Amino acid sequence: MKIAAFCFILFCTFNLSAQEEGIIKGNIFDTEMNNEPLLFADVKVKGSQVKTQTNFRGNFEINGLEPGSYILKVSFLGYETREIPVEVSASHTAYISEGLQAESISLSDVVMAEENTLPNTSTLALGIEK
Repeated sequence: MKIAAFCFILFCTFNLSAQEEGIIKGNIFDTEMNNEPLLFADVKVKGSQVKTQTNFRGNFEINGLEPGSYILKVSFLGYETREIPVEVSASHTAYISEGLQAESISLSDVVMAEENTLPNTSTLALGIEK
């Protein structure tokens, strides 16, 4: 009987300590492609080393967060980075569903290379022949 009571108390203590952490789950999608999921988008908790990537369905999950306010930084190559505020509470799951837009590039961002900076094409052709 004492062993059963001890196991019960140990089990209850374990459950109470596990409920002190929160979870963030979410879905990241492409707003310009009919909300198609963004595969392997980076999701990072700003100001920490906690990060993950989305799966093939654009879903992600971050476990073991202390209750509090966080900012998720979502990025993907060629897309605008988004910062999303999230409130995490103990033993609850916060759900995020956000879309990213493709990054626009203006012509003023394009830099033309000078002719002198380009490699000598005759040297390149000679190197290929050898």
